[in-house]
Amino acid sequence: MQSPNVKEAKTLENHKLLIKFMNDEEKVFNMEPYLHFPVFKPLQDMKEFNDFIIEDGTIEWKCGADLSPDTFYIESIPVKVNDALGK
Repeated sequence: MQSPNVKEAKTLENHKLLIKFMNDEEKVFNMEPYLHFPVFKPLQDMKEFNDFIIEDGTIEWKCGADLSPDTFYIESIPVKVNDALGK
């Protein structure tokens, strides 16, 4: 079964992303474990981390880094919107 594509995303503190998928599930994905890989090193800078687009169903950063929608979906943690927003 194929994971749903990314519909929307916004950055949170500590290199986390709040991702809304095409099936309307919302999850939090932690990028910190990936930041030591060369392709993701530019994302250590929060300005670079915040500079992304949704392209072909995934998150793509201006520096060229991206992950598959499957990785974002499988490795993220389901959350309630209020929890992610700190309410």
